[in-house]
Amino acid sequence: MPMPVLRIAALFGYALLLSAPAFAQEQPVIGVSAPLSGSSALLGQQIVNGAQEAGSGVATIAPADTECTPEGGEVAARSYVEEEARIVVGFLCTESLLAALPILTEAGIPVIDVGVRANRVTDDREDTGHLVWRLAPRSDAEARAIAETISKRWRNEPFGLIEDGSIANRGLVDTVRRLVAEEGLEPAATDNYRPAEEKQFGLVRRLARTGVTRFFIAGDRPDIAVIARDAAELDLDLQIIGGESLLDETSVDQPLPEGIVALAPPYSYAPPEADGVEDIALSGYGGVAHAAVEIAVRALELAEGSTRSLAEILNEESFETLLGTVAFDEKGDARAVAYRPLRWSGSEFIFDAEAAGQ
Repeated sequence: MPMPVLRIAALFGYALLLSAPAFAQEQPVIGVSAPLSGSSALLGQQIVNGAQEAGSGVATIAPADTECTPEGGEVAARSYVEEEARIVVGFLCTESLLAALPILTEAGIPVIDVGVRANRVTDDREDTGHLVWRLAPRSDAEARAIAETISKRWRNEPFGLIEDGSIANRGLVDTVRRLVAEEGLEPAATDNYRPAEEKQFGLVRRLARTGVTRFFIAGDRPDIAVIARDAAELDLDLQIIGGESLLDETSVDQPLPEGIVALAPPYSYAPPEADGVEDIALSGYGGVAHAAVEIAVRALELAEGSTRSLAEILNEESFETLLGTVAFDEKGDARAVAYRPLRWSGSEFIFDAEAAGQ
């Protein structure tokens, strides 16, 4: 059964009301669309947690269960029209978002997406007229971030590309290869491996014969940990870059060695500027939902007494958020919320300024 719509209303005294933004006395409704039932409920709750943390005291946060279905997206959208929501954040599933957008656009309610990566959502915005802006990375963002990092770090060094044979990771490596080729670079070695193996000595011996020690590996965290372990046992000192799957939690005991770099969106870890925010609000999609509500609240503030619409404000302004300064491009994609290099310290992933070229 879908979770009931939850509300957080302000319980503040007169003094706080005087110090809050002008619209706080009649708090605007900000809808939060997320899968709150089924297999994605945990991720949906992360969105709600982050939104509630950011909206507490300044907005009425109204979650609705999209169920990751078109029907769920329609129901959520109609509920926001009825409740006179000013803006909606959230959405993890493409089908729910695409079903909701026509309804919300007709009602003049903007959407800030936090999880749908399909390029067509914003690529088609000019044709559809949909009121959608996106904090989620585009579907090609990971490959571009990997290619840019390889170009910065290994432009004058031999490097290789490895994938685990899956369709997704094979496609990721093919895209990375094409993108680095546009920069005049070619991998000195390519290989693949069978995932979920207890040992990867066969792969490591093949890598040793190439003489290449710098590799991007498109695979899961347990497999990359095993590859690094076996390479160390054979005295092969590998420099490894991986994708955002390296940040996935795993029950496998084999630890990652210190120094491995992962490319991931900034909300995949707790940014250093997030120090005063509860951890629960930052876990998973909590950070990006927090930023989406920060943007929504600021846009509503700017709209008070202005002749500009919320859409114009979202198109034209920059917004200070937990993830840094965010502005949207002509398609509605966030310019500043890009993949960042994170280095494994031995216990956690931390921002790697050197890998970022800073």
